[in-house]
Amino acid sequence: PSASSLASGQLDFVEDFTGIVTAVTGTSSFTITTAKHGAITINNNSAAFFSPNCATSTFAGCVALNQLASVDAALKSDGTFTLLEYDPLETTASDWIEGVVTLQPTSPTQFEIVANDIFLASTGSLIGTNLSIGNRVGITLQSGALFGVDTKGLNVPVDAITFENASDTSVLRPGQTVAVHLATFTPAPNGTTPASATVDFVGLRFFRVTGDVQSSAPPNVFFIQDLPPFFGTTIQQEVQLNQAIAPQTAPTNYDGVTDASGITGGQVISIRALYFGSGSSVPFTAAKVRTH
Repeated sequence: PSASSLASGQLDFVEDFTGIVTAVTGTSSFTITTAKHGAITINNNSAAFFSPNCATSTFAGCVALNQLASVDAALKSDGTFTLLEYDPLETTASDWIEGVVTLQPTSPTQFEIVANDIFLASTGSLIGTNLSIGNRVGITLQSGALFGVDTKGLNVPVDAITFENASDTSVLRPGQTVAVHLATFTPAPNGTTPASATVDFVGLRFFRVTGDVQSSAPPNVFFIQDLPPFFGTTIQQEVQLNQAIAPQTAPTNYDGVTDASGITGGQVISIRALYFGSGSSVPFTAAKVRTH
């Protein structure tokens, strides 16, 4: 296997697998089920990180039936999955859409996303079967809608507070991935008009992008350039890396290199990261770095 930050006997990362917890076996394992991607059973791990969203930094104090949760796991050589990180998003799952902001919003209350994941309430879903991955959705902020950042225990720049305190779309940037909590949903009436939804919460989530390493300053940062045009910048952007300090902070995971010291100028690199915008003091906070 190629170099990575995986432990011995682990073959690959399964990251940001988000769905409803449908079974819990004591403190040894749980099953998480998605509307679109099936289910996996994940075994507990003494080194697992439990996010600040948990009541306590333990399996028993964090994992519960019917939660909407996001997990990172490792696929082992025996075909089982081991927990790396657990992040509960909602106590009882309801309707959410995760998607990519496609254009800079021109209205303080409206924006558009392209859906990349869908999370459904167990009963009485507003969405049902009326939305597919890749569909456009017009979003309208409900009066008093809240904003948040799902840090999953990563260190984030001060701009995270700006996003969390927002009351309109001015903090949104093309390329960001957000999860929106639905208050209402209207299916697309035809092939050209998108579905629409009013939402009471907008949460910044993790996106994936590939670029080139301009320079690196391990273990804390490197600089990425040659990003896709919709990011609206041609200059290098800083990427923050994280070292685990259990139980307070989570680590950046690595694939292709064992740690940040393997990142060097000229590499083609992919990141899974929070994106705060090119005007941020630190535009990216990386949960995962993969060299090519």
